[in-house]
Amino acid sequence: MFNLKFRILLIALFLLTGNLFAQSFSKYAGEFLSLGVGSRSLGMGSAYVSVARDVSAGYWNPAGLAFINYPEIMLMHSRQFSGVVNYDYGGVGLPVGNR
Repeated sequence: MFNLKFRILLIALFLLTGNLFAQSFSKYAGEFLSLGVGSRSLGMGSAYVSVARDVSAGYWNPAGLAFINYPEIMLMHSRQFSGVVNYDYGGVGLPVGNR
């Protein structure tokens, strides 16, 4: 009987610990530095490092700039925190020869 209760308790602990780090809150003044750029990347929840193949790769993963096949320009403006922070980003990507 003790073994069954121990197993149930152990399984319950494993299931409940997944919620402990489900959401994190930053408690520092530089919160705006972690906003990110690009509508596609932000729409993916900032999980964009491995698929960055456009001008926003300059922010997420600069190695992705090697996959640009044509000239690109990106301009972004974002108002965050009720207009307290205005976040702007601009980028230009030009293909350079053959890979």
